[in-house]
Amino acid sequence: HITHQYGQTAAVSDCTLQIAPAERIALIGPSGCGKSTLLRIIAGLEDGYRGTITYQTRDITQTPAHRRQIGLMFQEHALFPHLTVTQNIAYGLNHLARAEQQTRIDELLRLIRLTPLAQRYPEQLSGGERQRVALARSLAPSPRLLLLDEPFASLDRSVRDHLLAELPTLLAGEQVATIYVTHDFNEACQMADRIVVMHAGRIVRDTHPATLYQLPQTHFVAQLLGMRQHIPFTRSDGGIHTAFCDIPITSHSAAGALIIPPEAGLVAGDGPRWSLTGIVQHQYYRAPWVRVTICALAGDAQFEYDMPQADVPSLGSTITVQIRLDQLRVVEYD
Repeated sequence: HITHQYGQTAAVSDCTLQIAPAERIALIGPSGCGKSTLLRIIAGLEDGYRGTITYQTRDITQTPAHRRQIGLMFQEHALFPHLTVTQNIAYGLNHLARAEQQTRIDELLRLIRLTPLAQRYPEQLSGGERQRVALARSLAPSPRLLLLDEPFASLDRSVRDHLLAELPTLLAGEQVATIYVTHDFNEACQMADRIVVMHAGRIVRDTHPATLYQLPQTHFVAQLLGMRQHIPFTRSDGGIHTAFCDIPITSHSAAGALIIPPEAGLVAGDGPRWSLTGIVQHQYYRAPWVRVTICALAGDAQFEYDMPQADVPSLGSTITVQIRLDQLRVVEYD
Protein backbone atom coordinates (compact mmCIF):
# COMPACT_ATOMS: atom_id res chain seq x y z
CA HIS A 1 0.00 0.00 0.00
CA ILE A 2 2.67 2.51 -1.04
CA THR A 3 1.55 6.15 -1.21
CA HIS A 4 3.81 9.13 -1.83
CA GLN A 5 2.90 12.80 -2.35
CA TYR A 6 4.82 15.80 -3.65
CA GLY A 7 2.89 18.68 -2.14
CA GLN A 8 -0.73 18.21 -3.16
CA THR A 9 0.16 15.79 -5.98
CA ALA A 10 -0.02 12.03 -5.36
CA ALA A 11 2.90 10.58 -7.33
CA VAL A 12 2.08 7.06 -6.08
CA SER A 13 -1.30 6.17 -4.62
CA ASP A 14 -1.99 2.95 -2.67
CA CYS A 15 0.19 0.72 -4.89
CA THR A 16 0.70 -2.92 -3.95
CA LEU A 17 3.02 -5.15 -5.96
CA GLN A 18 4.45 -8.63 -5.42
CA ILE A 19 7.29 -10.26 -7.34
CA ALA A 20 8.48 -13.86 -7.18
CA PRO A 21 12.12 -15.01 -7.26
CA ALA A 22 13.57 -14.71 -10.82
CA GLU A 23 10.27 -13.25 -12.11
CA ARG A 24 10.45 -10.38 -14.62
CA ILE A 25 7.88 -7.58 -14.35
CA ALA A 26 7.48 -4.70 -16.79
CA LEU A 27 6.07 -1.49 -15.32
CA ILE A 28 4.47 0.57 -18.08
CA GLY A 29 2.49 3.78 -18.32
CA PRO A 30 2.70 7.33 -19.71
CA SER A 31 5.27 9.86 -18.50
CA GLY A 32 4.48 11.19 -15.02
CA CYS A 33 2.32 8.23 -13.97
CA GLY A 34 4.58 7.30 -11.02
CA LYS A 35 6.70 4.47 -12.46
CA SER A 36 10.12 5.89 -11.57
CA THR A 37 8.93 7.15 -8.18
CA LEU A 38 7.71 3.68 -7.25
CA LEU A 39 11.04 2.24 -8.38
CA ARG A 40 12.98 4.71 -6.24
CA ILE A 41 10.83 3.89 -3.21
CA ILE A 42 11.50 0.17 -3.65
CA ALA A 43 15.23 0.91 -3.95
CA GLY A 44 15.22 2.99 -0.75
CA LEU A 45 16.06 6.28 -2.49
CA GLU A 46 12.87 8.15 -1.46
CA ASP A 47 11.72 9.30 1.97
CA GLY A 48 8.37 10.51 3.26
CA TYR A 49 6.14 7.81 1.75
CA ARG A 50 3.52 5.69 3.51
CA GLY A 51 3.32 1.91 3.28
CA THR A 52 5.63 -1.08 3.80
CA ILE A 53 8.20 -2.99 1.77
CA THR A 54 8.93 -6.60 2.72
CA TYR A 55 11.39 -9.22 1.54
CA GLN A 56 9.85 -12.65 2.14
CA THR A 57 8.37 -11.97 5.61
CA ARG A 58 10.92 -9.36 6.75
CA ASP A 59 9.99 -5.67 6.80
CA ILE A 60 12.78 -3.69 5.08
CA THR A 61 10.95 -0.35 4.92
CA GLN A 62 13.52 1.31 7.16
CA THR A 63 16.52 -0.57 5.76
CA PRO A 64 19.03 1.78 4.04
CA ALA A 65 19.36 1.49 0.27
CA HIS A 66 22.88 0.02 0.40
CA ARG A 67 21.69 -2.86 2.59
CA ARG A 68 18.61 -3.89 0.58
CA GLN A 69 20.52 -6.05 -1.93
CA ILE A 70 18.79 -4.29 -4.80
CA GLY A 71 20.59 -3.52 -8.07
CA LEU A 72 19.83 -0.35 -10.03
CA MET A 73 20.33 0.56 -13.66
CA PHE A 74 19.14 3.85 -15.09
CA GLN A 75 18.94 5.44 -18.53
CA GLU A 76 22.21 7.26 -17.79
CA HIS A 77 24.71 4.44 -17.25
CA ALA A 78 26.87 6.66 -14.94
CA LEU A 79 30.06 4.64 -15.22
CA PHE A 80 33.13 6.03 -13.49
CA PRO A 81 35.13 7.60 -16.37
CA HIS A 82 38.50 7.14 -14.60
CA LEU A 83 37.98 3.40 -14.04
CA THR A 84 38.36 0.56 -16.54
CA VAL A 85 35.56 -1.88 -17.40
CA THR A 86 36.96 -4.33 -14.85
CA GLN A 87 37.24 -1.67 -12.15
CA ASN A 88 33.70 -0.42 -12.77
CA ILE A 89 32.28 -3.92 -12.40
CA ALA A 90 34.37 -4.51 -9.27
CA TYR A 91 33.04 -1.37 -7.57
CA GLY A 92 30.38 -3.23 -5.53
CA LEU A 93 32.54 -6.23 -4.69
CA ASN A 94 34.74 -4.83 -1.91
CA HIS A 95 33.22 -7.31 0.55
CA LEU A 96 34.80 -10.22 -1.36
CA ALA A 97 38.39 -11.46 -1.26
CA ARG A 98 40.48 -10.45 -4.28
CA ALA A 99 40.37 -13.94 -5.84
CA GLU A 100 36.56 -14.10 -5.45
CA GLN A 101 36.26 -10.63 -6.97
CA GLN A 102 38.21 -11.68 -10.04
CA THR A 103 36.17 -14.84 -10.47
CA ARG A 104 32.92 -12.86 -10.37
CA ILE A 105 34.27 -10.18 -12.75
CA ASP A 106 35.42 -12.81 -15.26
CA GLU A 107 32.02 -14.49 -15.04
CA LEU A 108 30.18 -11.24 -15.78
CA LEU A 109 32.55 -10.24 -18.59
CA ARG A 110 31.75 -13.55 -20.28
CA LEU A 111 28.05 -13.02 -19.66
CA ILE A 112 28.04 -9.59 -21.37
CA ARG A 113 30.63 -10.76 -23.95
CA LEU A 114 33.12 -7.97 -23.27
CA THR A 115 36.14 -9.94 -22.04
CA PRO A 116 38.43 -8.49 -24.76
CA LEU A 117 37.52 -4.95 -23.62
CA ALA A 118 38.15 -5.50 -19.91
CA GLN A 119 40.93 -2.88 -19.65
CA ARG A 120 39.23 -0.15 -21.69
CA TYR A 121 37.79 3.03 -20.21
CA PRO A 122 34.12 4.10 -20.73
CA GLU A 123 35.05 6.76 -23.31
CA GLN A 124 36.57 3.99 -25.46
CA LEU A 125 33.28 2.06 -25.58
CA SER A 126 30.15 2.41 -27.69
CA GLY A 127 26.82 3.31 -26.07
CA GLY A 128 25.66 -0.31 -26.18
CA GLU A 129 28.92 -1.53 -24.66
CA ARG A 130 28.66 1.01 -21.83
CA GLN A 131 25.16 -0.21 -21.05
CA ARG A 132 26.42 -3.79 -20.91
CA VAL A 133 29.06 -2.71 -18.39
CA ALA A 134 26.42 -0.84 -16.36
CA LEU A 135 24.28 -4.00 -16.33
CA ALA A 136 27.24 -6.13 -15.21
CA ARG A 137 28.04 -3.64 -12.43
CA SER A 138 24.41 -3.83 -11.24
CA LEU A 139 24.52 -7.63 -11.24
CA ALA A 140 27.98 -7.95 -9.68
CA PRO A 141 26.88 -8.11 -5.98
CA SER A 142 24.25 -10.78 -6.90
CA PRO A 143 21.20 -8.66 -5.94
CA ARG A 144 17.91 -10.35 -5.08
CA LEU A 145 16.08 -7.71 -7.14
CA LEU A 146 17.21 -5.69 -10.16
CA LEU A 147 15.48 -2.40 -11.04
CA LEU A 148 15.85 -1.13 -14.62
CA ASP A 149 14.50 2.36 -15.37
CA GLU A 150 14.26 2.68 -19.18
CA PRO A 151 17.92 1.62 -19.43
CA PHE A 152 18.11 1.63 -23.23
CA ALA A 153 16.00 4.71 -24.04
CA SER A 154 19.02 6.83 -25.02
CA LEU A 155 20.41 4.26 -27.47
CA ASP A 156 19.87 4.01 -31.22
CA ARG A 157 16.94 1.81 -32.20
CA SER A 158 19.08 -0.96 -33.71
CA VAL A 159 21.35 -1.11 -30.63
CA ARG A 160 18.34 -1.02 -28.29
CA ASP A 161 16.60 -3.85 -30.15
CA HIS A 162 19.76 -5.95 -30.03
CA LEU A 163 20.22 -5.47 -26.28
CA LEU A 164 16.53 -6.08 -25.59
CA ALA A 165 16.73 -9.39 -27.44
CA GLU A 166 19.70 -10.42 -25.27
CA LEU A 167 18.55 -9.14 -21.89
CA PRO A 168 16.03 -11.89 -20.93
CA THR A 169 18.71 -14.55 -21.50
CA LEU A 170 21.28 -12.59 -19.46
CA LEU A 171 18.84 -12.16 -16.57
CA ALA A 172 17.74 -15.80 -16.70
CA GLY A 173 21.38 -16.80 -16.29
CA GLU A 174 21.59 -14.74 -13.10
CA GLN A 175 18.22 -15.91 -11.72
CA VAL A 176 17.43 -12.41 -10.46
CA ALA A 177 13.95 -10.92 -10.01
CA THR A 178 13.57 -7.84 -12.22
CA ILE A 179 11.31 -4.80 -12.52
CA TYR A 180 11.74 -3.13 -15.90
CA VAL A 181 10.26 0.37 -16.35
CA THR A 182 9.26 1.40 -19.87
CA HIS A 183 6.48 3.23 -21.71
CA ASP A 184 6.78 0.89 -24.72
CA PHE A 185 4.34 -2.04 -24.76
CA ASN A 186 6.35 -4.05 -27.31
CA GLU A 187 9.48 -3.62 -25.17
CA ALA A 188 7.52 -4.80 -22.13
CA CYS A 189 6.30 -7.90 -23.98
CA GLN A 190 9.89 -8.79 -24.92
CA MET A 191 11.08 -8.45 -21.37
CA ALA A 192 8.36 -9.52 -18.98
CA ASP A 193 6.49 -12.46 -17.51
CA ARG A 194 3.95 -9.93 -16.18
CA ILE A 195 2.99 -6.41 -17.19
CA VAL A 196 1.89 -3.88 -14.56
CA VAL A 197 0.15 -0.77 -15.93
CA MET A 198 0.24 2.49 -13.97
CA HIS A 199 -2.03 5.49 -14.48
CA ALA A 200 -2.05 8.69 -12.39
CA GLY A 201 -0.07 7.06 -9.59
CA ARG A 202 -2.16 3.89 -9.38
CA ILE A 203 -1.71 0.33 -10.60
CA VAL A 204 -4.68 -0.25 -12.92
CA ARG A 205 -3.74 -3.62 -14.46
CA ASP A 206 -1.42 -6.47 -13.46
CA THR A 207 -1.46 -9.51 -15.72
CA HIS A 208 0.31 -11.69 -18.30
CA PRO A 209 1.28 -9.85 -21.55
CA ALA A 210 -1.01 -11.98 -23.73
CA THR A 211 -3.96 -11.43 -21.37
CA LEU A 212 -3.37 -7.68 -21.33
CA TYR A 213 -3.26 -7.62 -25.13
CA GLN A 214 -6.44 -9.66 -25.51
CA LEU A 215 -8.32 -8.03 -22.63
CA PRO A 216 -7.18 -4.47 -21.83
CA GLN A 217 -10.44 -3.89 -19.86
CA THR A 218 -10.35 -0.08 -19.92
CA HIS A 219 -10.26 2.59 -22.57
CA PHE A 220 -7.04 3.99 -21.05
CA VAL A 221 -5.17 0.68 -21.30
CA ALA A 222 -6.46 0.03 -24.83
CA GLN A 223 -5.17 3.46 -25.93
CA LEU A 224 -1.84 2.87 -24.17
CA LEU A 225 -1.42 -0.30 -26.24
CA GLY A 226 -2.26 1.60 -29.42
CA MET A 227 -5.80 0.22 -29.86
CA ARG A 228 -8.72 2.38 -30.93
CA GLN A 229 -11.39 -0.04 -29.69
CA HIS A 230 -11.31 -3.64 -28.51
CA ILE A 231 -14.24 -5.95 -29.22
CA PRO A 232 -14.65 -9.76 -29.13
CA PHE A 233 -16.68 -11.11 -32.04
CA THR A 234 -17.86 -14.32 -33.70
CA ARG A 235 -16.92 -15.02 -37.30
CA SER A 236 -19.57 -16.40 -39.63
CA ASP A 237 -17.97 -19.86 -39.30
CA GLY A 238 -18.48 -19.76 -35.52
CA GLY A 239 -14.91 -18.99 -34.44
CA ILE A 240 -14.65 -16.48 -31.58
CA HIS A 241 -11.80 -13.98 -31.73
CA THR A 242 -10.88 -10.48 -30.62
CA ALA A 243 -11.22 -7.45 -32.88
CA PHE A 244 -9.56 -4.06 -32.86
CA CYS A 245 -11.92 -1.61 -34.49
CA ASP A 246 -10.74 1.52 -36.32
CA ILE A 247 -14.25 2.98 -36.47
CA PRO A 248 -15.96 5.52 -34.18
CA ILE A 249 -17.78 3.70 -31.36
CA THR A 250 -19.37 5.29 -28.31
CA SER A 251 -20.72 3.68 -25.18
CA HIS A 252 -23.25 4.89 -22.61
CA SER A 253 -21.87 3.17 -19.51
CA ALA A 254 -24.98 3.57 -17.35
CA ALA A 255 -27.34 1.73 -19.70
CA GLY A 256 -24.65 -0.30 -21.46
CA ALA A 257 -25.98 0.90 -24.82
CA LEU A 258 -23.64 0.79 -27.82
CA ILE A 259 -24.05 3.24 -30.70
CA ILE A 260 -22.43 2.43 -34.04
CA PRO A 261 -22.97 5.04 -36.76
CA PRO A 262 -24.30 3.86 -40.14
CA GLU A 263 -21.15 5.04 -41.94
CA ALA A 264 -19.19 2.37 -40.11
CA GLY A 265 -20.53 -0.21 -42.59
CA LEU A 266 -22.10 -2.43 -39.92
CA VAL A 267 -25.61 -3.84 -40.17
CA ALA A 268 -27.85 -5.43 -37.54
CA GLY A 269 -27.49 -9.18 -37.00
CA ASP A 270 -29.44 -11.66 -34.90
CA GLY A 271 -29.82 -10.62 -31.26
CA PRO A 272 -27.17 -8.37 -29.72
CA ARG A 273 -24.84 -8.62 -32.73
CA TRP A 274 -23.75 -6.67 -35.77
CA SER A 275 -22.24 -8.25 -38.85
CA LEU A 276 -19.62 -6.83 -41.20
CA THR A 277 -18.52 -8.09 -44.60
CA GLY A 278 -15.20 -7.03 -46.06
CA ILE A 279 -12.19 -7.96 -48.17
CA VAL A 280 -9.00 -9.28 -46.57
CA GLN A 281 -6.45 -6.57 -47.28
CA HIS A 282 -3.44 -7.39 -45.12
CA GLN A 283 -2.18 -9.97 -42.64
CA TYR A 284 0.94 -10.38 -40.54
CA TYR A 285 2.16 -12.79 -37.91
CA ARG A 286 1.89 -11.59 -34.30
CA ALA A 287 2.66 -14.54 -32.06
CA PRO A 288 0.73 -16.63 -31.31
CA TRP A 289 -1.88 -15.17 -33.69
CA VAL A 290 -2.08 -13.73 -37.19
CA ARG A 291 -3.54 -10.25 -37.44
CA VAL A 292 -5.91 -9.86 -40.38
CA THR A 293 -7.07 -6.50 -41.75
CA ILE A 294 -10.27 -6.26 -43.77
CA CYS A 295 -11.83 -3.32 -45.57
CA ALA A 296 -15.62 -3.13 -45.25
CA LEU A 297 -17.61 -3.48 -48.48
CA ALA A 298 -20.14 -0.95 -47.17
CA GLY A 299 -18.57 2.26 -45.93
CA ASP A 300 -14.90 3.09 -45.39
CA ALA A 301 -14.29 1.18 -42.14
CA GLN A 302 -11.07 -0.73 -41.64
CA PHE A 303 -11.34 -3.66 -39.27
CA GLU A 304 -8.55 -5.72 -37.66
CA TYR A 305 -8.73 -8.98 -35.77
CA ASP A 306 -6.42 -11.74 -34.53
CA MET A 307 -6.92 -15.41 -35.29
CA PRO A 308 -5.05 -18.73 -35.16
CA GLN A 309 -2.62 -19.23 -38.05
CA ALA A 310 -4.47 -22.31 -39.32
CA ASP A 311 -7.70 -20.29 -39.86
CA VAL A 312 -6.25 -17.32 -41.75
CA PRO A 313 -8.22 -16.45 -44.92
CA SER A 314 -6.32 -15.70 -48.11
CA LEU A 315 -5.61 -12.13 -49.23
CA GLY A 316 -8.38 -10.69 -51.41
CA SER A 317 -11.02 -13.09 -50.11
CA THR A 318 -14.33 -11.87 -48.72
CA ILE A 319 -15.11 -12.60 -45.08
CA THR A 320 -18.06 -11.85 -42.81
CA VAL A 321 -17.67 -11.28 -39.09
CA GLN A 322 -20.23 -10.77 -36.35
CA ILE A 323 -19.54 -8.39 -33.48
CA ARG A 324 -21.09 -9.55 -30.22
CA LEU A 325 -22.31 -6.45 -28.44
CA ASP A 326 -23.18 -8.43 -25.32
CA GLN A 327 -19.46 -9.16 -24.82
CA LEU A 328 -18.08 -5.68 -25.42
CA ARG A 329 -14.82 -5.46 -23.48
CA VAL A 330 -13.91 -1.78 -23.50
CA VAL A 331 -16.81 -0.19 -21.64
CA GLU A 332 -14.95 1.63 -18.83
CA TYR A 333 -14.04 5.12 -19.94
CA ASP A 334 -11.50 6.79 -17.64
